[in-house]
Amino acid sequence: MFGLFACATPALAHQALLSLQHRAQEGVALATANSHIEFKQSQGLLSSTPPDFFTSAPHALGQVLGSYHDFYANERLAIAFCGNLHNTTTPAKFIAKALEQATAPSLEARLKEIVPTLKGAYSFLVLAPNDLMAVRDPKGYRPLFVGDLNGGFALASETCALQALEAINIKESPPATLYTKKGVALLATPTPSPCVFEAIYFSRPSSIVFNQSVYALRAKLGQALAKEHPLKADFVLPIPSSGTLAALAYAKELGLDFAPLLSLNPYVGRSFIESSQESRELKARQKFSLVAEPIKGKDIILIDDSLVRGTTSKVVVQMLKSAGARHIHLLLTSPAILAPCLWGIDIPKENELLSVQGHEAQTIGIDSVGFLSLNALKTAINTPFCKDCFILKNKDCHV
Repeated sequence: MFGLFACATPALAHQALLSLQHRAQEGVALATANSHIEFKQSQGLLSSTPPDFFTSAPHALGQVLGSYHDFYANERLAIAFCGNLHNTTTPAKFIAKALEQATAPSLEARLKEIVPTLKGAYSFLVLAPNDLMAVRDPKGYRPLFVGDLNGGFALASETCALQALEAINIKESPPATLYTKKGVALLATPTPSPCVFEAIYFSRPSSIVFNQSVYALRAKLGQALAKEHPLKADFVLPIPSSGTLAALAYAKELGLDFAPLLSLNPYVGRSFIESSQESRELKARQKFSLVAEPIKGKDIILIDDSLVRGTTSKVVVQMLKSAGARHIHLLLTSPAILAPCLWGIDIPKENELLSVQGHEAQTIGIDSVGFLSLNALKTAINTPFCKDCFILKNKDCHV
């Protein structure tokens, strides 16, 4: 999601959404504000929006839509929401209704009134005819950044969008805060615990998370994998694109050949954020192509960011086996995922998680699977983050 205050143009709104397209692909929503709110929504990718989708106004609010994104607008306000609120499946509409029922005189005061009642993980933006405000929960589960732009300011879920807009003075909006045109107001005692998958999977390499570049962080994770799982093979092969930097660092650390033999179709989106298993499997098959000739009779180390359902891994392994790979090992730059996410990431029910079921290598059809340890991840990130999905909730399940 993004917001532009006193600096919006159709070109800037388009650029912001384009820069965030990797985060969700089910639809696009845009609200613009002058004397009142105008709202438009389109299914599919940004490239599918009609020619008149972007209109001129000084303020704008937009969002790429997926499973854990929600957008609501009427003539008085628009809300872009990222995360998860307990007891509602339409959090943006829930917040709008709470604001209407609040008794405080101004929008800022009404937000301060209702935020203590919101339970869950979230960052959200609220656009009014002459106001743009942002709220982040006390743990900062979902990301939010702000920068100065053309005499106004811009807000976004990821720094790559602000960089693309050429915003300056880019900084993170802290947890437990309300951001307004007057600055930052603390709403509660912050207890930071942001989602580590921003570094592992979601964010672009050019973005900044946990006060580090994603590029540098993923290289650190590859180096840590090399120390914990120093395997030998003919090739280190990344599953693009979030496994590429780690695979390169892993190969360099161990003196192995780095072989980017898998190509990613740029016109096919991420399979993980698809809403159904059928669409995830189809997209995984569509998005990869393999340079098959060097594979026959070779031992391969595959490196990817994480193992959730195993959908992508199974598709890639089938391709490698068809090309004649002799032995295949899979290494992940995250610990095993052992619990569903309650805080706004589409990590599914416990019985869908491959590492809860166990026997990952057998299920995928490879020789071994190795995970980065939680301690190594902590060392690389070097600041608090949410670990809930790495902690087994049912003691009877596989560890």
